[in-house]
Order: sequence, then structure tokens, then C-alpha cells
Amino acid sequence: MVRFKYDLFETPIGWIGLLASDKGLRKCALKPTPDQVMTELSPEVDEAEQDEEALAHIRRTLEEYSCGDRVSLDDITLDTSDVTPFFGLAWEACRRIPAGETRSYKWLAIQAGHPNAPRAAGQAMARNRFALIVPCHRVIASDGGLGGYGGGGLGVKKRLLDMERANTAKTRD
Repeated sequence: MVRFKYDLFETPIGWIGLLASDKGLRKCALKPTPDQVMTELSPEVDEAEQDEEALAHIRRTLEEYSCGDRVSLDDITLDTSDVTPFFGLAWEACRRIPAGETRSYKWLAIQAGHPNAPRAAGQAMARNRFALIVPCHRVIASDGGLGGYGGGGLGVKKRLLDMERANTAKTRD
């Protein structure tokens, strides 16, 4: 039986919940309220043990990111052992989008090895269970529209992009 650990904390961009297995982070939820986060982490969180210490590195990393002190979340190991190969490839491609930049669903499909599957790439982003870490807020429609964002709505998506753009500009100066 897989034993999960979780943590829940508030940041300037919203409440974040983490759920991890011994293989890595299993879920990361970003929502406006703690109750919404816990719902997003269900059903696994019902069998999980709250363990802030076990998830301290990830928590610190996300707190630094949410305060604008970090742009990269690449050092967080993900447990994707139960996802389809396409979703795994799409999520990996999404993680390669530089902070503050955007790419289309078509680009994502091409990077995942399926150039004719931008809708499937959209589904991979819609079912992204790693808010911020798989930065689906950086994926937009081919017409430049923001599209959707399950991590708190379009306002949060725009805020994240603006924050990343400002932070990457600071690191270049």
C-alpha cells in the first residue's frame, strides 16, 4: 500500500496543498481556500498523514516562488507513475517553458510527439495535478487568448505570468 504525506499552507497567490508518495510529489493544488485544496487532493489525502517536515523542501520552494524570489521549480521530483505516456510527455514539455513565457497547445502537442493532438494537449493541461510545478498557466490558445486555468481562474493565471515576467526581468538586469 502506498503511504501518502501531505501539507497545506497559505501563500500570497493562494492556498497550496501538497500530496507526496515515496516516489515524489503526487499532487500540488492551488486554490483560493483550504477546503478547495483538500477537495483537489482527494481521495488520496483521506489516507494521508500530514507531515510538514517531509515536504519542507517543496513547501519552501513554492513559498519562494509565490513571493517572487524564485522562477524555477525544476528541482521538484514528480510521481507520474499512474499517468498515460502522452500526459507525462505533455507535462514534461510544459515544464520546459521558460518562466514568464507562453506557448500554445499546438506547440505542446508537437513537443509531446503528437503534432496533430493540440486538443489532447489541452486535456493534459486541464487534468494537470501539479499546479505551478507543471506550469500550465504558461500555455495559451493559438490566438493569444489565455484560455482557462483551474488553479484559481484567469485572474490568477494572468497574475502568475505577470509575476514571472517581472521576476525574470529582474534576474536579467
